[in-house]
Amino acid sequence: MSKSKDNFVSFNDAISALGILEDDFLQWVKEDNPGIGKDYINRRAIKKSYLEKCANKDDYLAKIEKSFRAENVELENESENKIRFYQRERSNLLDLYARFIEDLIQLHKNYRKIAEFHGIESPVLAAYLLFSKAISILSCLCENLRQGYWYVGSMLREIDETLDVAFYFILSNNKDSGKSDLRKWFRLGYSPIHSKCRETIAEWHSQLDSSINQENHRILMSSLYGIKSKFTHPTFQLIRDSSVMSYSNGEVVIKRLCY
Repeated sequence: MSKSKDNFVSFNDAISALGILEDDFLQWVKEDNPGIGKDYINRRAIKKSYLEKCANKDDYLAKIEKSFRAENVELENESENKIRFYQRERSNLLDLYARFIEDLIQLHKNYRKIAEFHGIESPVLAAYLLFSKAISILSCLCENLRQGYWYVGSMLREIDETLDVAFYFILSNNKDSGKSDLRKWFRLGYSPIHSKCRETIAEWHSQLDSSINQENHRILMSSLYGIKSKFTHPTFQLIRDSSVMSYSNGEVVIKRLCY
């Protein structure tokens, strides 16, 4: 698999980005015949450049109207019992996560002496401190989800970046660049860019298991990072997914937003 896979987006991701119905997207693909490839996990995909072509189609807003209409019909058909079931299941799942987080905190505390032993400016101490931040953010995310703040999905990327910097410092400790980055982290308020961390972790995985292709792993990590970044970027689709609104006959009606 080559880096050209980065230029493709799966059908599912394309439909989500455009905000239209699957049938309408497939109809466009059938009409335009843009050429179908594969993404990083061999799903059907189209070139990212085709997305912009779709977004500029004359009937795009008509497709959006159909999509909004379908969403509202689905919401209207949801029974109160079904809604309460989802709420109860979410609460139970968050209770379970809370217990897991408590276990993580206790496990993390068990290694405090080891982190202290390695001393200031050591990769072990840096990783230990970074792990504490990741656990804290995870706890904050769950508490906010319990209150219905859906935008906390942006914290997923922060958790990933925090953990990956920790792994990077451990894995690159025998390299001059890693030692330099670690020193800057302690002394200059510096954090290595995430792409650099992903490259190092992908290389480590390929050395650990010969069946793992480093380039495939790099693309996978970059793609997952991109998915989680959608929560961070202030896009219309993110706000639409976290709210209830309608669009019909050129008129927008906002029914509920996430505050």
